[in-house]
Amino acid sequence: MVRTAPNPSSTRSDSLQAAFLRRATSALERMAATASPKTLSDALAAPTDAGSLAWLLSRSEVVGPAVIELDPLVPALARNVEHRKLLLERAGGTLSAEDTGRLLGISRQAVDKRRRAGALLAVREGSDWRYPACQFEETDVVAGISDVIRAYASAGPWVALDFLLAPDSALGGRSALETLKSGDRAAVLRLLRSEAQDGFA
Repeated sequence: MVRTAPNPSSTRSDSLQAAFLRRATSALERMAATASPKTLSDALAAPTDAGSLAWLLSRSEVVGPAVIELDPLVPALARNVEHRKLLLERAGGTLSAEDTGRLLGISRQAVDKRRRAGALLAVREGSDWRYPACQFEETDVVAGISDVIRAYASAGPWVALDFLLAPDSALGGRSALETLKSGDRAAVLRLLRSEAQDGFA
């Protein structure tokens, strides 16, 4: 009988997973033990496992002062994760580069080229670029999306997406995306210039 030697990289990966699960499970057990029934109920109301976890981690009273003293960014990072998840829900989800290419009738390579040129809005999810569905109208990109991408190039695509979806009193309570879809690109450009002067873009 021939015996095969264990794969060192596979063994290391398994041990890392086990170590991570031990640490994560221990932390969750501590938080669950101190959280109130209402807090746990609110966390369970999130539509996904990740959402429940992010909501719980965003509560400083649950994470605990000792943890926050060691790592004060934990609640803020969790709130950021939850906010991004909500943004993507409001954006109607995301498309892969392949799906975006099929929608626009172009190749995957052309999609990447448009993204790099600032003509398509894309956000990172893991190692992939994902394209928020809200920027598309039938088989084209909503006119004016590129203006927003350029304005927030230094701040990043998540900030650009937030700007697109947030209602603004300067736009009569509409979001920039709604305003662009109505054909009033000039109003969004005025708002972008105003925010740039105020140091927000």
